[in-house]
Amino acid sequence: MMKLVAKTSILIATALFFTACEKDNNTDSGPTAVNQSSSTLDLKIPAGFNFETTESVNLDLNIDQAPLNARYLLKVYTENPSVVASPIYQAFISNGASLNTAVTIPSGLQQLYLVMQAPDGSSFLTIVPKAKNIAHTFYRSKNKAQVESFGSPDCVSGCDHSLTHNNWWEANIEDDVYCVTGSYNGNGGITVKNGAILRLCGSGSIPNLTLNKGQIQIVAGANVTVNNFNINSNSDNELVVYQGATLTITNWFSPNADVVNYGTMNVAALNLNSEANLENHGDFTVTTTNYCSFNGDVDNYGTLIVSGNASINSGSKFENYCGLYFNGDLQHNGEIKCFSYTKVGGKWTINGGAKHEMKDGAMAVCEDLMLNGKIEGKGSTSLFKVNDRSDANSGAEIKKNLQFCDMNGIENIASSIFKDGAVEGCSLVIPSGSCNPEGNGQPQIADADNDGVADELDAYPNDASRAANSYFPSENSYGTVAYEDLWPAFGDYDFNDLVVDYRYQQVLNANNEVVDLKARFVSRAMGGSLDNGFGIALDVAPSAISSVSGTRYFNNVVSTNANGTESGQSNAVIIVYDDASQVLVNTTGQAFVNTVSGNPTVAPDTTDITINFSSAQTAASLGTAPYNPFIFVDQTRGREVHLAGEAPTDLADASLFGTLDDDTDPNSADDTYKSANNLPWAIHVVGGFNYPEERVDISQAYNYFSVWAQSGGSSYTTWYDDQPGYINPSDLYQ
Repeated sequence: MMKLVAKTSILIATALFFTACEKDNNTDSGPTAVNQSSSTLDLKIPAGFNFETTESVNLDLNIDQAPLNARYLLKVYTENPSVVASPIYQAFISNGASLNTAVTIPSGLQQLYLVMQAPDGSSFLTIVPKAKNIAHTFYRSKNKAQVESFGSPDCVSGCDHSLTHNNWWEANIEDDVYCVTGSYNGNGGITVKNGAILRLCGSGSIPNLTLNKGQIQIVAGANVTVNNFNINSNSDNELVVYQGATLTITNWFSPNADVVNYGTMNVAALNLNSEANLENHGDFTVTTTNYCSFNGDVDNYGTLIVSGNASINSGSKFENYCGLYFNGDLQHNGEIKCFSYTKVGGKWTINGGAKHEMKDGAMAVCEDLMLNGKIEGKGSTSLFKVNDRSDANSGAEIKKNLQFCDMNGIENIASSIFKDGAVEGCSLVIPSGSCNPEGNGQPQIADADNDGVADELDAYPNDASRAANSYFPSENSYGTVAYEDLWPAFGDYDFNDLVVDYRYQQVLNANNEVVDLKARFVSRAMGGSLDNGFGIALDVAPSAISSVSGTRYFNNVVSTNANGTESGQSNAVIIVYDDASQVLVNTTGQAFVNTVSGNPTVAPDTTDITINFSSAQTAASLGTAPYNPFIFVDQTRGREVHLAGEAPTDLADASLFGTLDDDTDPNSADDTYKSANNLPWAIHVVGGFNYPEERVDISQAYNYFSVWAQSGGSSYTTWYDDQPGYINPSDLYQ
């Protein structure tokens, strides 16, 4: 952009170099000037890079079928909670109420640690890879998300042969797609072999359908009835019923290969052979009371109903993630892993060698139980419920994280059957849901202020307008902002003209809205002679704030509204203090405060600010921490210095933009407070920052700062860490 050079620029330059940030050239206490060949001024910075040491990730989090139908507390950690004590973010989440929010994290993380804390105080940890957009559902069936987004093919495109079915024919060319459309009611049959693909669209009936080698697809919108459906033994065979499709088989169905159902399947009778695998994501029903036999494996993510008696034979393995119903008696000789809800309407016989495993709040129900095998709970406690009679022989086991409930009292199960923490009782609360319509009991959750947050989780149990505290960077750590105050001229890039640590505390209500914003600012160093002010700028209007307390004004530079925000601003600006020299009072007799090692020190000063909002605000409406912190230089209110890429306030003096070394374009969001070669006048580091010694360039103090900056932030993202080879300790203020 064009430089706005005028007489005022010359006057500013003269004033800057003789009065601003006057480095004490007569003192012998500090090191000499750095070699310009390694100076920050020599760096080649990519356009658009704003020297961020943090990044924003979007969280899209849900709870589905949680054990308690109440608010849970989510805590986000940057490291394993066993290592770091305090999260960087907290919010509430509940069944059916998603949490969609942006969270600021340090750059360079590979994963995030999500702790879900239940209303009863229990919690569990989930580790997710770091990504720009993180979507996760807690407690959810394993593949449910995939099912909901699974697309169906059609008969409009991708067809090598388009047919109508009237008589017998074969699909027999490898990899060719045979599409059957319209309404059909043929007298013959169809055979699929040689690796062909049969795609059934439309509606109709087929007397005989045989799959020898290939795939049959029943696509969305199709409604197909088959009298005799034969799937012969072949590892290359597969039947897929897509979401929105219906397949009805009016006779015995005895497949020998893979059957995948995303839609609706109704079969008159079922014999699942040992070479077959049934994967159900939709509704699968055995419609008659004919005996049903399972020899192959079943993965159920939808609703599977067997109307009559059934047997799960040895070698058959079930994994049930939603609703599994046997309306008659069940002979159980194989293995069932239940993650949700299993119900047997008659007598459930679990024979010797068989196992029913339940996990994380699962529920199983039967009318009568004959137990010779094993029932075992894993993860959070699950419930096995018997409505009438329960019997067990000596070799049986009920073990681990399981509550066993007999509604009319146990008839014939010895106490020795219960092992490793399993107990008798009916008190366990299991919420009802889409996969478990029955549930068990009602949770007794104490909530003194009736805000919907259990007292166990409520940081303000007697205040219905407040419920949690979310800190940034965390309750036990600080971030740091550090400034050069010669703007719009370059400084010496020691970033110690004003050094301020910060910590923010968002006080949230039960709806994750911000009621109060509290901040602690610790002023640590003042490596210049200018009397600079310090403030922050929120994205909300001043009227959104009812009051501000804790600000410190020593001079007549700042004018405020009645609520404590700065007057003359369209957004809420809070000046924390107007004069750093009155905060870090220099009583040492030296030129600078806490920037020359060996000189007398001044204790860091703490300023606590509380911002109360007129009405609860969404976190997104406030902006993100550190909330555009800035200084104004030497009591000149319009001479603001912000982080690179941040917006000036309404009171910034626009005539300074583009003068001297500044190349700010106030009309471009990414081109503010940077030089023509994209250098900043301020820097922000999360987790604390050891600033350089007086007159030591940051590129000299931190060996990888220049590499990081010139890579646009992609290399050495934690250049400021105290790792071997990263820093030169003698170049940092001690």
